[in-house]
Amino acid sequence: MARKSSNSSNTSQENGSIGGNMTKKAVEKAKKTTDTEALKEEVANELGITPGKNATAEENGRIGGEMTKKLYNKGKNK
Repeated sequence: MARKSSNSSNTSQENGSIGGNMTKKAVEKAKKTTDTEALKEEVANELGITPGKNATAEENGRIGGEMTKKLYNKGKNK
């Protein structure tokens, strides 16, 4: 399998950076009008997880990931 040269103008690192900035902006926009504690409880209930120090890192990560998805979708639609 051939490797792409590091001089390529369309590297995955560049694409990820662009997508990451767009995601971050959408999430930040949605956070301004969202009660994040209520969202965390809502997502945790949907997943059947009790968030906090007694939950595993994986469980808390799932909650955070789902929160980010919801915030992103809300932010990109505004």
